[in-house]
Amino acid sequence: MDRKKSLAFLTLAGETLVLVGALMWSWMADWAVYVFVVGTCMFFAGRMLTPTDSDNLNVKRLMTQQKAGALILLLSAITMIATPSWFLGYYLTKSAWFIPFLIFVVIEVYTTFRLAYIDNHQQK
Repeated sequence: MDRKKSLAFLTLAGETLVLVGALMWSWMADWAVYVFVVGTCMFFAGRMLTPTDSDNLNVKRLMTQQKAGALILLLSAITMIATPSWFLGYYLTKSAWFIPFLIFVVIEVYTTFRLAYIDNHQQK
């Protein structure tokens, strides 16, 4: 298996674990944290190591947005691990991880559809 396929597999497996961990959080919060963090680390590594092979500036911009989304997902995992307390003048509750996670989801959905749209128009 070449490097690009193995990074794609790492990213997909990490994204699957992130989704499972986020869904598990409502009834198995203790185990969900571990699944979410492992999935986030896998997804983050896969996304950061994936090269941008295109010369198109829009594709490069969208790939950079995906990497920024992976960083926000890492922030979400850190807030999921953190105990409820005051941080920089804000009280972080147990569900504070959900806000950066939603931001990540919006970025990921937007960039995925835009990349598919650009790829479709380049093939024509």
